Amino acid sequence: MRISELSQHSGLPIATIKFYLREGLLPPGKRTGRNQADYGKEHLSRLYLITTLTVVGRLPLSAVREIVAAIDDRGMQLDGLCRVINEALVPVDREDEAGPIGTAARKQVDDFVDSLNWSVDPGAPSRSTLTQVLTALRLLGWNDGVEVFTPYQEAAEIIASRELEKIPTDANEEEAAVMLVARTVLFEVAWCALRGMAHEHILTTRLANAREEDDNQ
Repeated sequence: MRISELSQHSGLPIATIKFYLREGLLPPGKRTGRNQADYGKEHLSRLYLITTLTVVGRLPLSAVREIVAAIDDRGMQLDGLCRVINEALVPVDREDEAGPIGTAARKQVDDFVDSLNWSVDPGAPSRSTLTQVLTALRLLGWNDGVEVFTPYQEAAEIIASRELEKIPTDANEEEAAVMLVARTVLFEVAWCALRGMAHEHILTTRLANAREEDDNQ
């Protein structure tokens, strides 16, 4: 298909598609003339993926570029791709860990993660994310211990296992990589949405029960 057809099928302006081509987010089409190229289903699928990551996943193009490059890196295993996705979802400034509170929090987070017997890289950005959360809680005056993460860890292991079960064992490298990326990003958004609705439901129920108790007194 020509770029005009690619635009029609994807719903993206031609200018946007050309931008993705220039930035290397979309592979070049097969040249059919001096200023013409032919594009296939793989280009349309890549555009759908980019749209998913930027619109639904709300990722910046810089993060999408890293993820796409990792997908195209045929030598990268899924665990390596997972680390790229995690860093894209939660970019971390490790300088925020400085100071005695941050140092103590990092030690506790590392001990907590290591106690789970999870295969997690010592330099994983997610460790820094948990460190910053624990540090922020303490700076706000709450003396939460690292055990505050336990229910989240338990839920995360169940959710991650269920998500990864959906990746077929007979999928080729690119199919598995795209599925891992899309499902990780999409369900990250879904998790935040459901958690927000759960907060609203529980608080509304609590307030309704409190009003009912007041009325019955």
